[in-house]
Amino acid sequence: MDIDGDIFGSLMRWQVSVWIIGALAGALFLVLRAALGRFAQQMDERLGRIERVTDEIARIEGDLARLRAELPEHYIRRDDHIRDITTLSVKLDRIYELVLVREARHD
Repeated sequence: MDIDGDIFGSLMRWQVSVWIIGALAGALFLVLRAALGRFAQQMDERLGRIERVTDEIARIEGDLARLRAELPEHYIRRDDHIRDITTLSVKLDRIYELVLVREARHD
């Protein structure tokens, strides 16, 4: 009976060891699965943010292209403005001189 007890005890220890190893492997699998699920969720969130940023960049590029197209209609260069003001000043000076000459003739 002693031999049967040793075999049965040995077999039980072996089965318990297999169960423990199986339970640990299952627990490790569940932990890894949860970690990978969380990682996948974070990656999806990051990809979503990247897509939103990409869409925003495309919108800004479109706005910039439209601004570049409209800018010549609404913008005058500094040099052009200075030239126009100088031309107006010369014309006003001539008008002023004509008014002075006319007043001098009437006096």
